[in-house]
Amino acid sequence: MTFGAMLFILNNQYQIKCPKILDERTIKYYQNQAKDRKRALQDVPMTEDYLILYNVLVPEIYCTDLTRVGTVVDGGKWICNPLQVLNLDKCTVYSLGTSNDPSFEVDFQDFIGKKCLVRSVDKDDQNPETLRKITEANGIFKKAKITSKTDLAKNDFTFKDIMRFFGDKRIDILKIDIEGYEFEVKDEIFAVPICQILIEIHGGPALRTFKLVQEFSAHDYYLFSYEINGRYHTGCEYGFLHKTCFKDYGVDIILGKYLT
Repeated sequence: MTFGAMLFILNNQYQIKCPKILDERTIKYYQNQAKDRKRALQDVPMTEDYLILYNVLVPEIYCTDLTRVGTVVDGGKWICNPLQVLNLDKCTVYSLGTSNDPSFEVDFQDFIGKKCLVRSVDKDDQNPETLRKITEANGIFKKAKITSKTDLAKNDFTFKDIMRFFGDKRIDILKIDIEGYEFEVKDEIFAVPICQILIEIHGGPALRTFKLVQEFSAHDYYLFSYEINGRYHTGCEYGFLHKTCFKDYGVDIILGKYLT
């Protein structure tokens, strides 16, 4: 018997079936738990004890193709149904905090065939190799610091002015890793239309982190993933999708909104 014939028999004998999207009973189960999660989060402390916060967190929406893009170690980011960008007329990805590591932008563009425009922003100059990789990934680098007031002499820009510089009106995916400064620029982030936000929140008291997560929720962002930093447990990656973008990214199952 040839290998091909054997493979045909095995494929028919042990046919792999595509899983159902999600059982209605499972959806209902999660939705019923939402009120308990909301209640439990009232006890998140103003200390570095993240036990309650991390135990309670679950996705608020269901992404059928939740995918970790970028390096397989530190630096990779979870995206909700990333291949859906292929159905968009145009796609724009922003990366705040390049830090000479454009691996996310490069890998994402390789995955989706360089469909998107990439805007990489960092307060510091990047080395020539980093700039080359960004350019090859259909990207542009801008040296700038995101602040609440634009000051060209200092390379300070509001987020709106950064978008104006690039000529963009909407961001499809924002990756942000700015080493704790996210608490200072959150209002700038909320002031512009963004579909997916992939953000690392850095340390400090658990309640402070939770309050920032709540602010995303209050601005109609739904949590779809989280990944605790394996070395510094007070740090965590969060993935949010705005409700106005559910259709663009093929999301139609809400598991329960409990963060606000």
